[in-house]
Amino acid sequence: GLDLSYSVKNPKRDFSNGFLLAEILARYYKEVPLHSFDTGSAMVKKADNWEQLTKLLHKHGFNLSKETMEGVMHQKNGFALSLLE
Repeated sequence: GLDLSYSVKNPKRDFSNGFLLAEILARYYKEVPLHSFDTGSAMVKKADNWEQLTKLLHKHGFNLSKETMEGVMHQKNGFALSLLE
């Protein structure tokens, strides 16, 4: 397993702030500044995390649509799971 800092019980909620995705990316890309990501649930923290994630993903050739990012942030059904697929 990935041995994440906390277990995923509710993907919609657990991935909404982007921290777990950052933690997963840090396992594969050593330049991910995990200390720069916040584990909070305030929208401003989520938005900052996702802005950083979008840049990191783009740098590594992944395209994250604004719709997907916002869907995950706002805990909309299906978005967190589609992100992981």
